This record gives sequence, C-alpha cells and structure tokens, in this order.
Amino acid sequence: MKRPIAAVLALCVFLLSGCAKQPDMPPSAPPSEVTAPAEPVPVIGSAPPSPEPDVTVYSIDGLEIPVPTDHLSLLAVETDLEAWSAHRTPLISFSELASVEAGQLDHPGEDWGDGLLCTLSRLDRIGFEEWASSDEPGTSIFARDGDHAYYLLTQPTDVRLYRGEQAPDSVSLAVWERLNAWAESLPAEIIARNGLTAYNAEELFDADYTYGGEHVELGYRIPGEPMDLVLLALSQPARQGEGGIWCVERVRYVYSDYDMTDTHLIFPAGLGVDQTAAAYYADMQADCDAGENPDLLTPLGAALRYARSAAWLFGEDVSASDFEWIESLG
Repeated sequence: MKRPIAAVLALCVFLLSGCAKQPDMPPSAPPSEVTAPAEPVPVIGSAPPSPEPDVTVYSIDGLEIPVPTDHLSLLAVETDLEAWSAHRTPLISFSELASVEAGQLDHPGEDWGDGLLCTLSRLDRIGFEEWASSDEPGTSIFARDGDHAYYLLTQPTDVRLYRGEQAPDSVSLAVWERLNAWAESLPAEIIARNGLTAYNAEELFDADYTYGGEHVELGYRIPGEPMDLVLLALSQPARQGEGGIWCVERVRYVYSDYDMTDTHLIFPAGLGVDQTAAAYYADMQADCDAGENPDLLTPLGAALRYARSAAWLFGEDVSASDFEWIESLG
C-alpha cells in the first residue's frame, strides 16, 4: 500500500514546472445464467460469466476474472461501473450479497458500500501517474501488460460486513473471512490467467528518486511547526547536463520532533495535465530551448517557481534566499 499522506498536501503540487463513493448501484438486473448454485449471484451490468469446472469466468474489456463457482451464491457482482476519468476504467466490483441485501432493507435504493470486498480497474500510463501523485488509501497497483496498462485493486479501509442492527453471527463472520481471503488472492489469479506482469508500485515510492542522473535537494524551514522542514527533490527529467530543465519530482515533508517524513511523488497528471510526464517534460524542454522559461535551467529557479505556486505553504513573499542547499547527488 502507499504510505499515508495528508490529502491537503497534494494541493501544493500545482503548477509543477510552470505549465501547467463508489458509484450509486443501479437497479439489479436479472441474474445471469450460471451452472452451479441454486441461487445464482445477481450481476449488475452487461458481462455475463462463462462457466468452467469449479470456476466462473467474467470477461470484462478483454480481461478474464475467475471466480470460484461455489462463491457465486455469496456475491453481488457489478460490471456496469462509472469511469473515474478517461485514463482510469473500473472493470468489476465484488460485494458480499447478504450485506448488500441487509443494507437495502435499511436504506433502500441507496448505496452505502455495504459488503464491498474489492474493485478492479485498468489505468493507462497517465492514469497511473495520476494515481501515483494522489493519496488513495486501500489501493494498490498489482500488474501491468504489454499495452502499457496498469491494474489497480481497491479495497475498503474499514469492514463493510453489514447485518443491520444485529451483530454478525459466527457463520456470517466465517463467510466474510472466506470471501476476503479470496479477494486477496484474486490479483495473483488474474495475473496468471491473463499473462500479465506482476508489478509492485512500492518500489517507485520507496526509491530515493524518480528519474536518473544528478539530483539536488533544497530545503525550506518552517520553525515552530510540527512539519518544520520541506525538502524539494529536483532532477533533470528530459535532458541531463547543461541546458536541461529541472523539475521538482518529489516533496518530502519532515516532522523532526516525531522523526517522521511523508514523501509525495509529483507527476504532471496529478495536476490535471493530460500528458505523461515524459511528453510533458519533453515539451517543456523544447520551450526552454526556444528561449522560454529560463528559470527552469537551474534547480533553484525551478524550486522557486514551484514554491510560488504553493504560496499557502511557502508564503506570498518566498524568495531564493529562503532555500538552503541540502545535498547534490550523482
């Protein structure tokens, strides 16, 4: 999982280098025909499953998702999900059926996420960079494919088992644990069945830097505050050496008294830019080569421009003298 970051800190990445409920559940459709349980799962959407021995397979937008057939009577499956953006497409969602039914008795026609187990989504590269720039608890990228698509598993950060005013009995708890164990195993099954490449985004978050080459860290101190130091990690994303632009690629928020650091990755897509970082910085480099944005040719110039775009943190009158050179690494 991604490390937790205060959501408000994500706002400070605006103007990176100068440019710059789960959807309501529709009314249940008639259940699809499957070979197994006497009471088949309600399927909300348009992708009927195909039966195999012991497994029922949902084929959603070219991705095959296997479900143990003996789980079907326990699940509500939703395939008609609203897309978050053009770069992030939810494919399928699984919930515990008994919780969904109990919730509809208490709040009919409303979707409170009762019984939610997990949702699977596909992201393109822009969607991936948008996700990596954000703070989304309960999400993890688990695979990618040869078409530069990434696969995201979303799980609730709280328990959605629901039985109304009654406490769940031992049978309900056993079923809930069984379904959650299956949801945890689903990414590996999807990878194997679809020939995907396993991918752990934690390697990106845990790395010291995003891009190669020389790196510079500049510090901005805020005395007397719990978050008393902001470190800006800068690199040259488009061209190394003389003439290459600099960008703020990571921001580290340091709480010295608590010996704690929150690190936030910065990608243009996280600011609403409809480009990959590679394309965006290539355009910025071309503009700089044409004589525009000369301040981006130095780490301090790029850091100051970034700081002025986040005046709520750095102040309206922030200047180059407010930054101190922390380190430079090759």
